[in-house]
Amino acid sequence: MLPLKDHLDESAISWKGELCRKGIHLISLVIPISFFLVDFRIVLLCLIIAFAISGSFDLLRIFGNDRVKIFLGTNFGFLLRPREKKSFSGATTILLAGILVFLLFDIEVAAAAMMIIVIGDTFAALIGRYFGKYRFFGKSLEGLITFILSANIAVNFIPGMPSDVAFMGVIVGAIVEFLPLLIDDNIVVPLIAGAVMQVLMNPSIIF
Repeated sequence: MLPLKDHLDESAISWKGELCRKGIHLISLVIPISFFLVDFRIVLLCLIIAFAISGSFDLLRIFGNDRVKIFLGTNFGFLLRPREKKSFSGATTILLAGILVFLLFDIEVAAAAMMIIVIGDTFAALIGRYFGKYRFFGKSLEGLITFILSANIAVNFIPGMPSDVAFMGVIVGAIVEFLPLLIDDNIVVPLIAGAVMQVLMNPSIIF
């Protein structure tokens, strides 16, 4: 029940909804920051609890009785893209991504992968929606450029992350986000970008 990408729904919600979504998205910066400040077991536990809570709200919104559906739809429906109406929300998928990158990659790589999706996607969506003129696959060229610039600035603040490796992760993440893939960006971008950076950091993984 992961949300499939609908390449025509980028502007299908109001500006209020978009700004609120991206504000919540930016709060997700606490995930990569916490990787360096808090014991990994505590971070993982918090992510799992947050994922369970967010996922439970989604399940209630989708499968709950009419009263619950109406309440959640009335109060939170403006935050959802059409593809999320009957699937997990962006908040749930970004938490799932945080858990996966934390378990799969080195701390520096996991933090960079989350920075790429949180910062890159946020600014790409806002700039692309307002200034985007040249569109492909439902995404704007202006948004793609913004993704690369903003994410590249962000990942350079990560301790111990080589700038060339981080830049390659940003480029890969931007391409994945731009292409018409089916699975939600919040999951595939950090996982694929993270995998590339992990291999570049430790080539012996595959060689």
